[in-house]
Amino acid sequence: MPYEPDMKFDIEQEGLLTLFKPYQTALLERLWEINKSARVGMNSGEAHRFLLEGPNKKSRASVIFFLNDMVEEGVLEYEERSGKGGYHRVYYPKMDRKQFAQYVVETITDKLGEVFPEV
Repeated sequence: MPYEPDMKFDIEQEGLLTLFKPYQTALLERLWEINKSARVGMNSGEAHRFLLEGPNKKSRASVIFFLNDMVEEGVLEYEERSGKGGYHRVYYPKMDRKQFAQYVVETITDKLGEVFPEV
């Protein structure tokens, strides 16, 4: 069975909050920002610590689930690195913010075409 995106479209929100929870938005924005000039990875521990520094505190498990969902969605990719306790995923953006915007528009447009084929 193919992966089904878990994006929810909330027209009451602004920006990426239209699609994601605040902590998820903060993580994606952070990954895109640190990758503007060079490829920089972030592991789940770094992502969790980043959230703990701001208002979007979440459990490390929530962070890991979201990052892995974004890998399945094709938004992020990862490399395995050895470290304390074994191998760990280091996450990188697979698409930049502009590419992500195009992906979302296409995904929503395709779905609307399925829902309303008569239009």
